Amino acid sequence: MNLAALLRILSARWITIAGLTLIAVVVAGVVTLQTPKSYTAATELIIDGKGQDPISGESLPARMLSGYIATQADIIRSRNVANKVIDQLNLIEEPALQPEFRAASTEPLPSRGWLLYYLKTGLAVTPQRDSSVLSISFKARNPELAARIADAFAQAYIQTNLELRIEPAKQITQWYDLQLASLRENLVDRQNTLAAYQEEHNIIASSDRLDLESEKLAELSSMLLVVQGQRLDEQSRSKQLDGSKPGALPEHVLTNPQVQKISDELSQAQARMAEIGSQVGSNHPQYRQAQREVDALQTQLQRTLKLVGGSLRSSVELSQSREEQLKAEVAAQKEHVLQLNRNRNQLTLLRQEVDNAQAAYDAALARASQTKLESRIALTDVAILNTAAIPSKPTEPKPALNLLIAMVFGLLLGTAVALCWEWIDRRVRSGEELEASLGIPVLAYIPLERNWSKREIKR
Repeated sequence: MNLAALLRILSARWITIAGLTLIAVVVAGVVTLQTPKSYTAATELIIDGKGQDPISGESLPARMLSGYIATQADIIRSRNVANKVIDQLNLIEEPALQPEFRAASTEPLPSRGWLLYYLKTGLAVTPQRDSSVLSISFKARNPELAARIADAFAQAYIQTNLELRIEPAKQITQWYDLQLASLRENLVDRQNTLAAYQEEHNIIASSDRLDLESEKLAELSSMLLVVQGQRLDEQSRSKQLDGSKPGALPEHVLTNPQVQKISDELSQAQARMAEIGSQVGSNHPQYRQAQREVDALQTQLQRTLKLVGGSLRSSVELSQSREEQLKAEVAAQKEHVLQLNRNRNQLTLLRQEVDNAQAAYDAALARASQTKLESRIALTDVAILNTAAIPSKPTEPKPALNLLIAMVFGLLLGTAVALCWEWIDRRVRSGEELEASLGIPVLAYIPLERNWSKREIKR
């Protein structure tokens, strides 16, 4: 079927097409007249995507505008916001809703479930393209009610947005209060442990006993070294004295004043004895007198040497005793210093634990104070740009649009009926169709003239 055949079919069935179109337009007009009028009111909100921390004053990172706006739109459509609108406007007892509710139910007052469905069907949230503006519109049969509900949705959304901000901060504040109590108990326990340890070991914070005891240990060690040196020197002198021959005394013995005096007297007496012996002989009384003096001096020298040797041995024994005493004192002092060092290490560890507990408590206290302030801040990043105005013209129904749609539908329906009718009633309407159907050429045709018979009758 070509275009010319289609046009011939439509021309032949124009009455059917026109009739169906007229019927569709009439039905659309009747339905439009019977459809209740609906009014739409819209409230516009502006959402700040780049906020500022009200506590620190620092700029917060910019949010992704499209995703954030879409999230806010979902919040507006939530049941939480709808319940706030119902409670805020007391829609259960709203007189303007009674006609609509009575048409749907026989109960005296609307239920909350019906109101939630009513608000959901009438609400429309439209984000503006490439903008931070969000439009909240509501459709109702009463224009004043539509404006009130649109504004109520905006207020309920702002309240919900604030609650969603504050509620986590309140929960965190409660959690921090519990943690602060535990951290405070831990801090007090650490401080008490430190104080008890200082009291037990008699540790005074104003003096450093370890340094004083270390200096005392150094002094005792120096004294021990000196005593050990004296003891070794005296032992060496005593051994030299014990192992010396009578005529070869050690130098430290010869330097002794008494030994030196007796040695000088002995030398003089020996010299006199030798001189007398050379003059008078060994049997002379003078010689024998000189001999007795020499023997007496030698005896005195031996006694003096014994006294010097005994004195050296006594000094060695005293040095050994002093050395042993100093060794014991050094060992005790060393153990005391080591114990003080261990006490200081333990004290340092306890102080570190106290400092760590104090730091943890201070950090938690600062963060708890911040979250407590955040939980009390009644600020939000949403503001009402334009409140809803009471609409003066209904948005539904739209007569012109409905009639246009009915006309288009009627034309399409009429065309479809005409084509179906033509499919059932296969008439030949032109020579081309005859040639196409029979496969033979048409030699002649009689033109269709509606007034031909009348002209022939007049003749």
